[in-house]
Amino acid sequence: MDDEAEITVDMIDQVRIIRVSGEFDADEADTVARSLAVPRERPAPSGRRAVATVVDLSKVTFADSSLLHSLLTAQQHHERAGLPFVLAEVSPLVLRLLELTDTARAFTLAASLADAVELVRAHGGGPSRTS
Repeated sequence: MDDEAEITVDMIDQVRIIRVSGEFDADEADTVARSLAVPRERPAPSGRRAVATVVDLSKVTFADSSLLHSLLTAQQHHERAGLPFVLAEVSPLVLRLLELTDTARAFTLAASLADAVELVRAHGGGPSRTS
């Protein structure tokens, strides 16, 4: 792969921000799945737990079904835990994958990272619903 896969995790208030960039295939599946897991053990730096997860997909340059599987699994686990899970700035490539597999409707999508954080705050950290 030319564009190395990278995942970073930050916190904005109590919203966990996961930035995914580069190329993702089966080799990165375990790393992606661990990164997207429902936050349980580690609280935010403020000592409070994350109340939502926002995934920034703006810099994904390749994705196959393994990334899609990780996103769908994370969405399901967050929903069961009552935590919003929002995909932000979905790259055209990932959006095409979601459309081809008819899975876009399984997610809450936001045009920007700021919109995603605002959406989570507007819902008070409650369960995410797709439109």
